Amino acid sequence: MMAVQSPKTIAELTKLVAKHGKRSLFISGIDPGTVPNGKVIIDIGGISTLNELDVAKDKIVIGTGFNLGRLGREAAGENGLLRHAASLLANPLVRNRATLLQSLDPDALYFDITTALMLLEAKVRLQNPTGKRTISIRDYLETVTKGLKKGEIPTHIEFPRLPADERVGFFRVGRFGGKGTVSAAARMKLIRNVCKNPEIVVSSLSLIPLRTTAAEKEIDGHAASEDGIKRASVIAANEILELSHSKDSYERSLIEIVVARTLRSIMEGSIAA
Repeated sequence: MMAVQSPKTIAELTKLVAKHGKRSLFISGIDPGTVPNGKVIIDIGGISTLNELDVAKDKIVIGTGFNLGRLGREAAGENGLLRHAASLLANPLVRNRATLLQSLDPDALYFDITTALMLLEAKVRLQNPTGKRTISIRDYLETVTKGLKKGEIPTHIEFPRLPADERVGFFRVGRFGGKGTVSAAARMKLIRNVCKNPEIVVSSLSLIPLRTTAAEKEIDGHAASEDGIKRASVIAANEILELSHSKDSYERSLIEIVVARTLRSIMEGSIAA
């Protein structure tokens, strides 16, 4: 049976990560199931600070030791966005195994959680064997694709509470017959069925999650409608593909699908017949 490393502090954890690097496989107090060859199992369930949820009046802080199951049950202040995203990203068989720490790895199957975190304007607290820092989720996404500092790991996610009257949505699709996913997250107010201050974030096959401001402008101030959803989804695809210099028609269709499904979930019940 493979030995499990069980650090008790974040400092011990960063030393293990510095030693094992990409070979590290993080679990949180449960059987990891089948472990790929060459991986080192690190159980972060005994590090209390990584398994805490701090709910304040103006800010939420979540430790990265949370698995997606707990995130789906206990996330707060996000109007259901993270809870819904977690339920879509991991099926019930792995939901209690996949940690938020794992999900923040670009190679993880659950990396689309960062689309929702971008919409929440989250910040990521990082710690390595010699220091710590806090950066925006966008800076994190740009940094982690190049590589974090040796032994550096995300320890907490923090974000401001959403106003109670803001509606949110999230949707993801996987590429058929290949690797890669596309996801969208959105937030807005609906006042007398009129969309107010929408924000839409899209993650494509070739770009990290980004705001689609042109799509937002298309529906801002207009009544919720199927025509508006369709126009916004097309504009979002145009905007993202232009940024990524892609002309892939399949990628375009995936972006249009996730944006339309996300917006429709928010506007459901408000669309004029």
